[in-house]
Amino acid sequence: MKAVKRNFLVAEETIRLNEINNFQESRYFNPSDFNLEDKLNLLFDYSEGLGAEYIRVLAVYIDTSKNINSYEGLQFTEEFKLPFPAGGITKKNALSVSLKLKEDSKLLWKIGIQIRYEINTLIHLTLS
Repeated sequence: MKAVKRNFLVAEETIRLNEINNFQESRYFNPSDFNLEDKLNLLFDYSEGLGAEYIRVLAVYIDTSKNINSYEGLQFTEEFKLPFPAGGITKKNALSVSLKLKEDSKLLWKIGIQIRYEINTLIHLTLS
């Protein structure tokens, strides 16, 4: 058996979306890495690359109350589409989205970021 290496969210990073990664990236979330109460705020405050229509953010939650043996749904998703500014993202027109860390027995587990339409783009992401 081979171990799977996972990329975890960090407080600040630059994400490159291009043909190599099919214009999408995903990061796993570990709440103990941050000092947060009940929400995770994603702030997109800078970009390189013009012409995209929107940034798609997909929050994936795992339900800790479900039993895998009974084939119940374990993952739930919440999708956000942030319109991409015509001149790109700057400090003046930064995009943000707030994600719940926990809802009932569902815990935030993974975040996917995707750009549409497929334009080579560099995005700066800050978490709070």
